[in-house]
Amino acid sequence: MKEHRLPEAEFVVMKEIWASAAPVTSSEIMNKVGNARGWKPQTLLTLLSRLTERGFIEARPGKGREKLFTALISRDEYLARETSAFMDEVHGKSIGSLLAALNREKMSESDMRELQTWFDQLKKGGA
Repeated sequence: MKEHRLPEAEFVVMKEIWASAAPVTSSEIMNKVGNARGWKPQTLLTLLSRLTERGFIEARPGKGREKLFTALISRDEYLARETSAFMDEVHGKSIGSLLAALNREKMSESDMRELQTWFDQLKKGGA
């Protein structure tokens, strides 16, 4: 897989595939996200074709003309790869840069407690 980042529409489709019991049909995806976004069936089929070509999903025959789609990469694996690429490209691998960008004023007390817990666990040798 060469690309790190999925375009928004493809990411929406992947989120639905990850959230559904595998395999999922294009009809199921259309009913859950395509109709809500005003997509035509061909739009969804194009997105599914792109995801298949890029190796994010596999397609196999289903009943009639329907295809069954299964994710080839887990949500966690994709998010880890995307986050790593973001940290490298945008923040030069600097957590300090990331935290400065988050800006303390935009962080809730809950977010700060979560970060503090994470830092405390790192100090103790776990995470």
